[in-house]
Amino acid sequence: MLTKENNELLCRVGPGTPGNALFRSIWLPALLSSQLPPGQTTPVRLKLLGEELIAFRDGAGKVGIVQAHCLHRGAPLFFGKIEQTGIRCAYHGWLYGASGQCLEMPSESTPNLCHKMRIKAYEVREQADIVWIYMGENQPPALPRFPWMDLPPSQRLASVWIQETNWMQGAEGEIDSSHVSTLHKSESGVKSDRVHRTYTYSDPNPQLSIEETRVGFMSIARRRAEERFYWRVTQWMAPMFSVIPSAAWPIGGRAWVPIDDENTYSWDFTYSLDGNLPAAFLESVAKGISFPPEYVYKAIHLNTGSIIDTWQPVRVRGNDYLIDRSVQQGVSTTGIHGVNDQDRAMQEGMGRIVDRTKEKLVSADLAIVMARRKILDILASPQALESFRELVRDGSVFAMRPVDDLNGVEDLKQFLALLPADAKDVDRPVPHAIA
Repeated sequence: MLTKENNELLCRVGPGTPGNALFRSIWLPALLSSQLPPGQTTPVRLKLLGEELIAFRDGAGKVGIVQAHCLHRGAPLFFGKIEQTGIRCAYHGWLYGASGQCLEMPSESTPNLCHKMRIKAYEVREQADIVWIYMGENQPPALPRFPWMDLPPSQRLASVWIQETNWMQGAEGEIDSSHVSTLHKSESGVKSDRVHRTYTYSDPNPQLSIEETRVGFMSIARRRAEERFYWRVTQWMAPMFSVIPSAAWPIGGRAWVPIDDENTYSWDFTYSLDGNLPAAFLESVAKGISFPPEYVYKAIHLNTGSIIDTWQPVRVRGNDYLIDRSVQQGVSTTGIHGVNDQDRAMQEGMGRIVDRTKEKLVSADLAIVMARRKILDILASPQALESFRELVRDGSVFAMRPVDDLNGVEDLKQFLALLPADAKDVDRPVPHAIA
């Protein structure tokens, strides 16, 4: 259970809040490069940390992310014209480059006046077909060194969609290992070893453990697997990144990027270190079976008044996630089609900001309690936040990999001794890898 004050501290990300300062300390995935293909004549509306922005690719191929409204009279730049050197406001023709610098003011004859005009613009980088944004004021850190960042496109897939909750609700659901056995139980899942081995469903009461790392922790679930044990290690990295193991299919990872206090960009990063993404996996993506959900790209009118251009799931609260009660009478617990749809049904159903003062936590919530403590520790003081910034400066602490393993080891310490270097804190000695 959290106090009301700590709940607010975790969820609020608007200007002047500690949460806002935290997210301005790291690179955030802003949009997919495919949303701004070369020659694109329509900018993309986005909102991050409560701030309305416009993204565009100029005629030279350079991406800019700038404030959403013109300096002159506040006209929306979304209706502007994208040109070789920037975006031109449709109202009076002020032209802004990707840096935010005003380049032309057709209605003004005063020399050099436009050089004094600059809209807010943020530094961007493109990596892994994602446009990353750094919204801080200081020198940006290195991009996070996730294992998939340098893989060829055939071995990775990134997707993004909206979730109608605060960012923390999504992040908490990602590290809740015990819910998988119930919420995601389905006839196809029980029979398949592709993502979760069948032991996930046959043992709904896993032995849960937490092992801290410098940037977060390993959430470890051990289930009985006949005469052996099934170990799953999810990596959680502050403030909202996770990497989730898979038995046979590509590895998954998430990021929960705040749009504002009540809406979130849900990012999924799927990758394979051993070769191209399997055709069967890509087919499942098209059907919305897991991540991403089945979705459509559209202009979304947020409950907080803004409009953004992103993907919206087909199954939402307004249509009860297209729940099928007849399917629910079989193996499935929910009767809801996809894994993410099932997650959102629970998380969005709590309300956009759940009242955590009323919850009754149990032993299965160990990882959630740890994540909250980690975030609150970072937000505790300016000194703590600065220590976090130093920790992530070279991006190496994000180079963590998950583990999905079936072996005869029962003891946690013995299991940890078997973990490879990139699955645990890099400062710790590494005996040898799992066979």
